[in-house]
Amino acid sequence: MPLPATIALCILGVIVILGTICTIRAIKIKKKLPNVKSAVSWTKEEEDKYASLLSEMVKIPTVSKKQEEEYPDFIVFQDKLKELFPLFFAKAENHDVDGNILRKLPGTKPERGALLLMGHQDVVPAEGQTGWTVPPFGGVIKDGCVWGRGAMDCKSTVCCELEAVEELLKEGFDFREDLWFFSARNEENSGGGSDAAAEYLKNRGIRLNVVLDEGGAVIGGVFPKLEAPCSAIGVVEKGFVNLKFTAKGAGGHASTPPKNTPIARLSMFISEVEKKGVFEKKLVSPVPEMFTAIAPYLPLYFRVPLGNLWLYKGLLKRVLPLFSPMAGAFISTTAAFTVSGGSEAPNVLPDSAYVICNMRPSVHQNADKSIAAIKKIADKYDVETEVLYKKDASKTTDTNSREFAFLTKCISECLPDTVVTPYLMTGGTDSRRFEIVCDNVLRFTPTRLTPEQLAAMHAANENIGIPALAEGVKTYKYYIQKYNA
Repeated sequence: MPLPATIALCILGVIVILGTICTIRAIKIKKKLPNVKSAVSWTKEEEDKYASLLSEMVKIPTVSKKQEEEYPDFIVFQDKLKELFPLFFAKAENHDVDGNILRKLPGTKPERGALLLMGHQDVVPAEGQTGWTVPPFGGVIKDGCVWGRGAMDCKSTVCCELEAVEELLKEGFDFREDLWFFSARNEENSGGGSDAAAEYLKNRGIRLNVVLDEGGAVIGGVFPKLEAPCSAIGVVEKGFVNLKFTAKGAGGHASTPPKNTPIARLSMFISEVEKKGVFEKKLVSPVPEMFTAIAPYLPLYFRVPLGNLWLYKGLLKRVLPLFSPMAGAFISTTAAFTVSGGSEAPNVLPDSAYVICNMRPSVHQNADKSIAAIKKIADKYDVETEVLYKKDASKTTDTNSREFAFLTKCISECLPDTVVTPYLMTGGTDSRRFEIVCDNVLRFTPTRLTPEQLAAMHAANENIGIPALAEGVKTYKYYIQKYNA
């Protein structure tokens, strides 16, 4: 039956009122980035120096090793760091743990607490990758960039941090808080160096005010119609799970195949996972805070929903996955099937076939709940589920904390043409291990990356711009100076 006219008019009136309220709010929150000069600057001579420092670091092939392998290249690399940054390594106390660098520069007022700068030494392999136009470990400087494996991930972070401290030491700067520096040799293979360092600090009763690690950066084009680049501060990391799904059968000759062979069942299972919504979609911190931060700089048609999340959360949960895989990853657990195996002969049916699935559990649906959701579908196709590894999402650093606000202020002063926003990291870093000694773990490197440079992470032709490197050094330096004021 059609609605009575009065009820229909009431509903229409409510819609008009809500639409008007949302539009007015969207108009009011509109902002422009301030047209102000950056608080940092540098010279061409300094650019050349920083490029040379990073080039020397890239030349040493510190490829991530298995636990049982030797680390001779890392010994060479650590000796090189002592040569490139002599004041820091001369004045900082040595607390190295299991071959990983852990150093402390004592402050004159240690009661004020401590901060930790970190970035890993190891890099992923370049061997076997096609498309390199420069030697992966040549440390080539050309076209305004430093090229090579680790130039971006993440020797540039280590270079910027250490050079910032080195310059302050040369200037006789008064370090009031204790300044710690940590660099693992096994971050890329989750080798446990960061666990050992965090436990080392915990066992000595050391608490940190803040941890700064790689993660977010200064990136353009992160949201449609957002003209300014984003300085994205990672405040939480998704979890990490590896699952093995196995389907079993009778095997036999491929000339007389039965229905529902192991590979067929695995294929149906994978297809259902890909097509159907397996995991819960939800907007949880820091995603709403991220939208709130960028909304004022977007056109009105984006400001209306993003500036009124109290009304549009439900709609956004449905449409975000349509924008990009990254947008979808912000609101739910993800599952990627990465490895498979079955028969070793093309004319033989396997009696067992398997796939490996890498899942990244969301903040709101932990590892166990995410595993249970996908296992339910696996059971439907008589597919066994085996958990190879699991960990939940990290803790979320409070975006209302003093440390987050202070870093945001420094970024706004040093990179005033960027929108500063909290960020949910879909990948992982070493920094989460330090949650046992720190409540404020922030993942941000103040270097500008183009979309092409971001795509080259773990791929061919990894590189970083030399001006971006200089901006990173000076921003870290500014942050440390202001922190110790």
